[in-house]
Amino acid sequence: MKKKHTVLKIILGAFALAIRYGGFRIWKMYSDHEKYMGHGFDYMHGYSTTDFTGYHVYDGQKLVTLDHRASLIIENEEDMPVLDGAEACYPVYSALAKAVYKDIGSIEGKYHDEAEKAWGSKGGIKSVDYVVRNTYFYNGRIVTFTNTVEGYDRLVSGDVDIVLAARPSRNQKERAMHQLEQIMTIPVGKEAFIFFVEEDNPVDNLTSEQIRGIYHGDITNWKQLGGKNQKIIAFQRPEDSGSQVMMKWFMGDVSLKEPKKVEYVGGMGDVLSKVAEYNNEKGAMGYTFRYFLTGLNQETHVKILSVDGVEPTMENIKNGSYPATVDLVCAYMASNDKESVRQMINFMLSDDGQYIIEQTGYRGLPDRNVTARAENEVEQVEPDEYVSQDGSWTLNRYYSSLDDFVVLEFRSRKTRLKGNLWYYGIEEDKNWPYQFERFGSYMIIGMNYDDEKDRYMVGKADGEITTELPPEGTVFVRKNN
Repeated sequence: MKKKHTVLKIILGAFALAIRYGGFRIWKMYSDHEKYMGHGFDYMHGYSTTDFTGYHVYDGQKLVTLDHRASLIIENEEDMPVLDGAEACYPVYSALAKAVYKDIGSIEGKYHDEAEKAWGSKGGIKSVDYVVRNTYFYNGRIVTFTNTVEGYDRLVSGDVDIVLAARPSRNQKERAMHQLEQIMTIPVGKEAFIFFVEEDNPVDNLTSEQIRGIYHGDITNWKQLGGKNQKIIAFQRPEDSGSQVMMKWFMGDVSLKEPKKVEYVGGMGDVLSKVAEYNNEKGAMGYTFRYFLTGLNQETHVKILSVDGVEPTMENIKNGSYPATVDLVCAYMASNDKESVRQMINFMLSDDGQYIIEQTGYRGLPDRNVTARAENEVEQVEPDEYVSQDGSWTLNRYYSSLDDFVVLEFRSRKTRLKGNLWYYGIEEDKNWPYQFERFGSYMIIGMNYDDEKDRYMVGKADGEITTELPPEGTVFVRKNN
């Protein structure tokens, strides 16, 4: 009997210890998450850490304006390139759109009010149509904002015409390559990639090699750099963010150490982790773009470091002496042949465009004789060719190197539609009937491939939008068996 009591005590003790440890772990996760959550993406429907009130085209009191009519005016709404970009670039491209897009404040204001009203309706935003939902979640219909990662995704998918940001990440380039698309970038301004510490840190300057040593993990204490005997807490940024792309560029061939992570409990109760955001504790160090600190005031009580003895002043950015001077780029797709996209890019390089970029807080280009460059290669694959039975439509079906992924391209005399489709178990030699539905310049394509299941693709039609669509149920027959 005594032995049974002993076993029971051990079991109960272990259970109590597990509860205590589990409770402590949950408390620590919550505490760390609060400590390292950064500013939180509390604005623009979860995409921004900055309150952009006054920077929207419909309430643009804080936007830079011209004192004369812009050298380019795009009058028709359907011709206005859809814009997106990095958080630090939103004030720039909002001001550019405000100057060029006729009545854009009224246009986006109407769409904004419509989307906000739908959100507050009885059925919520999910009860309204596709376009209104996107207007709400993408923070606009023409001048949109979803930040760098989502912005590049939307650019590649054809939902956005122009992205203003840092250059795309490796993942973003690969995504474009696999979708048989090519991202083009052209510099429109200059910016400084900066490093900062808490304001009481006595270190004022670091060499490029010292910074690489810190973020590789070779230098771990500020004492090694002439500072206090204090551990260096080197914060990083999330993968694919503009700052992380630039940090990898700065590191060159030197690899980054594993970033500091913080655990948190997800919505389903599972334990997740993410990159810890900068916390201005003793020994902390971080990096970002200059405008984040000087224009958006994202961090307070911090000190910007000189690099290789050069401060990131506007003059040093202009003359290129600051070692981490980077390009502010305008990104677009090589397949986008809209004339208004080229016009908008040229405007950014004009006197008016450069004035807006500089007055917002960036540096204009010292030499505007710049050319676009391709950021990625395009997979060279031969498509399966299909033709409609009446011969008026053709369909090219491309398979990329990604598993279960296909790119479809429909062409007729006046319409070209290209989009992407995930597929599973489709018979390779089957002739497929397609159904079409249109939302303005967008079309949804439904493909019934086994008489029971459908796959859908959303694409954006380039060129002239006409009523010319294949009849519902059009069968495309394979040509090159």
